[in-house]
Amino acid sequence: MLLLATLMVFLPACSDDKDEPDDIKSQIIGTWDATSVKFSDTDWVDISNYPSMALSITFNKDGSYYGRGALGNGGGTYSVTGKTIKTYIDGELYGTYYVKSLSGKNAELSLTMGSSSMEIRAVKR
Repeated sequence: MLLLATLMVFLPACSDDKDEPDDIKSQIIGTWDATSVKFSDTDWVDISNYPSMALSITFNKDGSYYGRGALGNGGGTYSVTGKTIKTYIDGELYGTYYVKSLSGKNAELSLTMGSSSMEIRAVKR
């Protein structure tokens, strides 16, 4: 009975590996190019047809990043907690990405910058 009680206390604290994000930080290292975007209630827009909407970001192993394109050109640092990636410029929060899915060279992210947000699909180079 004591064994059963002990298991009932500890088992809920254990999680299924499928519920936990893979090591996001190691998977995002590299350059990612946005392929399509979605704003609030709109449909996905293939941005390859709109060069002015091109976006890319490079995450480096040392915690630095560099972004190019429609959201500006420049870099800073980033941190990863669970499925959340926060980017900073001069120590100030710039944008927050929430990783909705990440599989191999494909990612789907939600990006919030100030009061604006959008969904992004991206491929790794």
